[in-house]
Amino acid sequence: MNTYNPTLASHFALLLGKREAELRAMLGAGAAYESQAPEAQGREVLDFKDIAVEDTQAVVDEAKAEQATEELEQVVAARRRMRDGSYGECQDCGEAIDVRRLVALPGTAFCAACQQIHEHQLERAQPLRRTTPHGRYA
Repeated sequence: MNTYNPTLASHFALLLGKREAELRAMLGAGAAYESQAPEAQGREVLDFKDIAVEDTQAVVDEAKAEQATEELEQVVAARRRMRDGSYGECQDCGEAIDVRRLVALPGTAFCAACQQIHEHQLERAQPLRRTTPHGRYA
C-alpha cells in the first residue's frame, strides 16, 4: 500500500486548494441563482409538468448543495490536518490512508475500512424513508 508522506504535501495542498475553490464557486453560484425571483430566472410555470420538473430540479439542486457543503467541510478539515501534520492518517484507527484513496478523495479523514464502518453506522441510524402517494418522502 502506498501511503502519504510529507514529500507529497505540496501536491495534496494544491489538490485541496483547487477543490475548495471549486466547491466555494459552486455553492456561490447556486446561492446567486436561488436568490433570483422566478420571473428573473426567465421562466414561467405553464402546466403541471413544468411544476413537476421544477420541483424535481429543486430537490436535485438541494441535494447537490448539501453534498458540496459537506465536502467543503471535509476539505477545510483536511487542510487543517495538513497544517498540524496529521493529514493522511485515519482519524479513527490512526493507520495511514492509502495514497490512491487520498488522490480520489483528498478531503477524506478515514481509511477505507473505517469509512465503511461509519457508513454502516449511518445507515443503521437513519430511519427508513417512505414516499407519499405524490412521490415525496414522508
